[in-house]
Amino acid sequence: MLYLSEKTGKSYKTVKELEADEKKLAELESAEQKKKAEKKQRAEEVAKAYKAYEDVKAEYATKLREAYDSWVELRDEFAKDYGGYHMTYVSENGSEPKIEFGDGFEPLFLSWF
Repeated sequence: MLYLSEKTGKSYKTVKELEADEKKLAELESAEQKKKAEKKQRAEEVAKAYKAYEDVKAEYATKLREAYDSWVELRDEFAKDYGGYHMTYVSENGSEPKIEFGDGFEPLFLSWF
């Protein structure tokens, strides 16, 4: 007599063989579902981290724009009142640049000679 499994779609000579194969199939399906659940959870973590990144980036862009606008306004007022404004970035041996301020373009002009 042959036993037909609806789960595996195969026929078996004994009930023991049928039950053993169905058990293996159930374990494989369980492991597959566990992997899918883990993958979904990790994908949600990645999406959450990206959302946090986007929020920080938007906040930073807003603050950067506000600081830039403030600096441009003050710089332009200074230049209007004193006839110019100059700022030079100086880097020594690849170190952090330091900022030098001057009236007009004299420091830049003198640094060429």
